Amino acid sequence: MLRDLLINRELFEEIKLKSFQEDSCEKMESFEKRVFVKLKKKRSLKKYKKFGVKKADLKEIIELSDRVSLKLFDGPSDYQIAEEHPEWCSHCGTCCTQSSPIFIHRDEINLLLIFKPSLNEEIIQNKEYTQHYMFKEDLPCKFHDPEINRCKIYNFRPQVCRTYPLVLIGQDRYTLDLLHKCDYSTQLVLEKSIILFDEAIKRQKK
Repeated sequence: MLRDLLINRELFEEIKLKSFQEDSCEKMESFEKRVFVKLKKKRSLKKYKKFGVKKADLKEIIELSDRVSLKLFDGPSDYQIAEEHPEWCSHCGTCCTQSSPIFIHRDEINLLLIFKPSLNEEIIQNKEYTQHYMFKEDLPCKFHDPEINRCKIYNFRPQVCRTYPLVLIGQDRYTLDLLHKCDYSTQLVLEKSIILFDEAIKRQKK
């Protein structure tokens, strides 16, 4: 299979097992189907038929892209890719209305209070990440405007909002949040899939 040219199958199965969450299985399958439809348009099965590429190959490449960073292959991190493509955000409002908790770094609090002083009593310290704070209640976010489906302080929003759909895990590691309505997530995994697909084809040619 095409993916085997990129990563040892046993190693990938181990990675997959560690990243698997039973409650997100259905959501992940739905997400990967959307990416698959887009990838078929970018990398036509008909065009690559001479290399023996099948639907299963595209699905396996997407699954790999979904679970690992391209840094594993000496490529850019998810954060670096996302940072280069702000146009992927469709401003659907999903992150503002369904993402929780919203982490606020201590250096960001004063700026938020300038826009909404009343938040002073609604912001509490985050027990897991001591350098961060959070809203007592954040669904939806206090700065989301439902009438126009936009952030009221978009140009001054916290870093956690700027990096979404990448969610901070630990101190310096990001993982992709697979909220089913986030177009940004779809575009990010699609971009990674194209890069990995092209690399696999290059290796197969050799």
